[in-house]
Amino acid sequence: MTVTDEKTWPDAAQWTGKIYSDGWRPSEGGVQPVLEPATGERLAEVGVAAPADVARAGTLAARAQRDWAEAAPQERAQVLIRTAQALRDNAGAVREWIVRESGGVPAKGDYEIAAGLSQLAHAAGLASLPRGEILSPSAPAGTSYAWRVPLGVVGVVNPWNAPLLFAMRALAPALVLGNAVLLKPDPHTPVSGGVVVARLFEEAGLPQGLLHVLPGGPGTGEAVVADPHVAMVVFTGSTEAGRAGGARRGARGDPGGAVGRRP
Repeated sequence: MTVTDEKTWPDAAQWTGKIYSDGWRPSEGGVQPVLEPATGERLAEVGVAAPADVARAGTLAARAQRDWAEAAPQERAQVLIRTAQALRDNAGAVREWIVRESGGVPAKGDYEIAAGLSQLAHAAGLASLPRGEILSPSAPAGTSYAWRVPLGVVGVVNPWNAPLLFAMRALAPALVLGNAVLLKPDPHTPVSGGVVVARLFEEAGLPQGLLHVLPGGPGTGEAVVADPHVAMVVFTGSTEAGRAGGARRGARGDPGGAVGRRP
């Protein structure tokens, strides 16, 4: 049995050859095979997001984010709690994908699942934190305060070496604090770092349009970084690619933009 057998989770008939962008849909960039590094076996096929797909996703994410930001913090936290339960319920299938797609061992899959659950639990707690603070006023009778608001759309460029963990570490806090996300998984792990993540949040009832999973290579990542709707980029990868992304954001003159290299 391969990991895309119809009896396994997530159901391959739903996502094979597609991207996740306001539901599962064909992409403008065609498809790519997913290969097992240990054997070369073809495990699956995913859609490849072209720049046009990224642009469409950015527009939809910005539109959906406005209502999500107005949702009660407890409502957003409950989505993460349900996502964690979906991960527990499907831990065996998720472990198999991590092992076969990324070339890991079962213990590594178990670690990513446990760490992903920890990230979801921690992020769910962020929803209950105060949204602002009182500052020392500059005038005796004045009032000064800082108020935190969602950035809007967050771009995430994810690596292959811990695809589930790094995805959850970036997505969970961004979503629970009222943002939408464009997730670009590494082309070597588009399922364990992308499809699986989308299905978990989908089963948890995350409203459509808030999470877009856009597999692809450097061109897809560049489109995510450059998208005008993206207010911040979370990046894990090489120093060279991080510098290139930072230069692209800086050239745009966007004071709210940033590229962060996660260790």
